[in-house]
Amino acid sequence: MIEASLIIDMPDNWVKRIGAKFPAPIKFIECMPYGEVGGRGLIEIESDPLITDAIIEEIRSHPDVTKVDVSNFGDGRISGSIVTNKCVACRALTGSECFLTHARSVEEGKVEWKITTAENSSLASLINKLKGFGCSVQVISITKLSSQDIVTRRQEEIVRTAYERGYYDYPRRTAIRDLAKIFGISPSTLGEILQRGERNIIDAFFNGKS
Repeated sequence: MIEASLIIDMPDNWVKRIGAKFPAPIKFIECMPYGEVGGRGLIEIESDPLITDAIIEEIRSHPDVTKVDVSNFGDGRISGSIVTNKCVACRALTGSECFLTHARSVEEGKVEWKITTAENSSLASLINKLKGFGCSVQVISITKLSSQDIVTRRQEEIVRTAYERGYYDYPRRTAIRDLAKIFGISPSTLGEILQRGERNIIDAFFNGKS
């Protein structure tokens, strides 16, 4: 397995607009397709507490954004989900053999991705798709991963909690709905994160066997 770090400059989207107007780094906990060409993301934003309301309003006003469900904690932190009717990132990743393990905004509303994949050709294909959607892509680094590097921190946290609370026992001692309440997300979102984490763990296990 390899991990690549990319800097991506996408066509106008809400992330680019926030990056241009506010000193507010955006961290993407999870990104997933929504509908045919849309996307749904779990995000965290850290900024000056005095501008958090303005940031949320700016996100809501973007024409691509269809739903904003976030919490403003009053200390500069914003956390929640954003749904868009157009997501270049999700379109590029759909059908790809690459896994997005980390994403955050950087200067000028660009986004840094960390991508995990088994083949250099899969990475090249993803980059070509992004460019075909009007993005510019800069490859920062490509490194070979060891098996313990495969699972993201969020996935590890959720899979570990599920294991410790008996989700994988037979019969199960907890349900997805109960786990979702712990993390403050919907059962469907938690199920998707669990599935991705399980897939990465299985990938790491069998790659280590070869």
